Amino acid sequence: MSNTSTPPAWRWSTLILAMLSLSIGWGIRGNFGHEFGAMLAGTLCGTAVALFSGREDWRRRVLYFAFFGALGWGFGGSMSYMQVVSYTHSGHWVSQLYGFYGTFALGFLWSAMGGAGTAYPAVEDRERLTALMKPLIWVFVVWALYYFFEDPLEKWYTATFYGEKGVDQRWFRQKSPFYWLDTDWLQAFLALIALCAFDQWQRRANPAGWLMLTVFAVCGAALGFVVQWELTTAGAMNSILAAVVQPQGDITQFDRDNLITNWPQFFSDIGSHLGWIFGVIFGVGLYFFIFGKWSSGSALLMHMALGWYIAFLAMPVFGSLFLSDYGGFRMTPPRGDNWAGLVGVLAGTMIYMSRNGLIAVNYATLVSGFVGGLGLAGTQFLKLMLTSFGNPVLVEDPAVQEAWKHWQGANWHSLVIEQGVGLVYGLGIALAMAWLSTRLKPLTDEPPVRRWTEAFCVFFLLNVLVYVNVVKAVTADWTSTDGRPLGFRSVPETMKMPLFQYVEMSAWAWYSLLFACLSICTVLLLEEHLRRPLSVVPKSWLGKGQMFYLIFLWAIVIGNFQKALVSFTEQRIGTEGTVFFNAIVATYIILYYGRERETVPLQPISRFGPAIAKLVPAGFVAVLVACLSFYAGTRAVYGDKFSGFGGENRRFGPQADWLVKPVLKNAEHR
Repeated sequence: MSNTSTPPAWRWSTLILAMLSLSIGWGIRGNFGHEFGAMLAGTLCGTAVALFSGREDWRRRVLYFAFFGALGWGFGGSMSYMQVVSYTHSGHWVSQLYGFYGTFALGFLWSAMGGAGTAYPAVEDRERLTALMKPLIWVFVVWALYYFFEDPLEKWYTATFYGEKGVDQRWFRQKSPFYWLDTDWLQAFLALIALCAFDQWQRRANPAGWLMLTVFAVCGAALGFVVQWELTTAGAMNSILAAVVQPQGDITQFDRDNLITNWPQFFSDIGSHLGWIFGVIFGVGLYFFIFGKWSSGSALLMHMALGWYIAFLAMPVFGSLFLSDYGGFRMTPPRGDNWAGLVGVLAGTMIYMSRNGLIAVNYATLVSGFVGGLGLAGTQFLKLMLTSFGNPVLVEDPAVQEAWKHWQGANWHSLVIEQGVGLVYGLGIALAMAWLSTRLKPLTDEPPVRRWTEAFCVFFLLNVLVYVNVVKAVTADWTSTDGRPLGFRSVPETMKMPLFQYVEMSAWAWYSLLFACLSICTVLLLEEHLRRPLSVVPKSWLGKGQMFYLIFLWAIVIGNFQKALVSFTEQRIGTEGTVFFNAIVATYIILYYGRERETVPLQPISRFGPAIAKLVPAGFVAVLVACLSFYAGTRAVYGDKFSGFGGENRRFGPQADWLVKPVLKNAEHR
């Protein structure tokens, strides 16, 4: 039994492992991107803090820490943030000041949700924790269908209604009829549908429920139809549309019809049907408001999904109507506004936690949010300072410029703003969880209800999450000709089956087929392990967690390297080399410093409100002072000069991006 004055979660080995874990994942996220990439970091860090907490009850839940940590960090992957970062480079003082505070805000949102996801398994009882998996799977299934059928749906729609081919989802995605301020509104809407379907399925034994649902939907449709007909007949519809539809750009400089608006094109296409469609939505929503039970943890997901829509509609959609002279209530116009949805998701999460006696999660949310937000703003300031050495913008002497040329061309910029900020993000999680580790009462997993949820976590993280990331290498790198001489491809686009020349599939199909075989193997072994533990799996939860961590770690490190390999340059040594080296260090720490039996000096507290009341004002003061300092330091070095990096983007003034570079329907997306 290990007895030390320092709780295990506060040891330097624990803090370093958490920081390295998130840094590794964050560096790899930079190559794969978006929500799936961010989930890699959450998986590693969640596993690390659970294993090195010294608490056996947390280790028993290590797979839930990994799973919910991944989900928490994944939400921020939908946000656009490089535009805000670029404001700090601009030399335009208002945009720079806004840029540092905006950078903090994005870092706060991202890491706050990561902290919430990581802390949730440390607070929730096993019954509700595992019950939540049921509605989550319903949402995942709907999202999976959207993942595979998004492009076919969009192509069918454009061919049917416009007589055109499908939209280039990368450079001309604004042409999609479902484009709404470049956000994930469809995914949020599909989540609501999945949750309502799950709630209705839970009450499937009551046939009257289906009848009532139908009645509410029909009555809502009738009401909506009548309202639209009355408004149209009275001539008020055009006035209403003029009041709520706003072009996203300067109509004195650009053709109004070529600008996107604060509503999707899809709404215009079905304009004559909007009344009854919105009526159905209202009727169904009213039905579930009255009769919905939201059992099995689906209430948490409903809080998050509704929060997304409330914040999105309140800020960029309707709020922009009152701020048209400033580019609307948008953080980085003309870029996407998923940040607003994430504000709603975070608010919905914290409200649910407060209502259900899980306020300790909110404490971890705020700690990780403040540390992470300051980390993103701080590493951006550090990058600006480092780019000043030999910068042609500041140094006129050609000899000095030449001496620093290699420095300026190296890829350390990515190390600072990606893997560097990942270290700070990991520190925020480590500090929050270390504080909770001595103040939360012990958890019990006896009886271990719904053991299948542990197997599901393993399958989802090792098979689904790894696949949706590493498969991008096939289409984006291996078979791509971008930047390759004479159209060279590292891997052919299509390949024939050995011995059967008539069977020919794409490289993506071959890769997916083999990964599917691996997934089937995983499922069969997990099923067997639930009945009869496999000998290869350690008996202790520390050993199981170490095994999971190492398999996941090296799967994503190797996957990341295989993506970069086909276009490897010396600049990649800094990024991929650092990821590989840090993975070696993390491997050593998690194996060498893991201790089976440890003592944690518990001092459980029942009220976390006072701690939050002290944290919030202190955090805001720190943010105010830090961001002002970053701004002042940048101005002291660069003055009004553009740093020469990151694009000369501005949020305000006559050269603001939303004024001079809006998203146009007939031009590449900015």
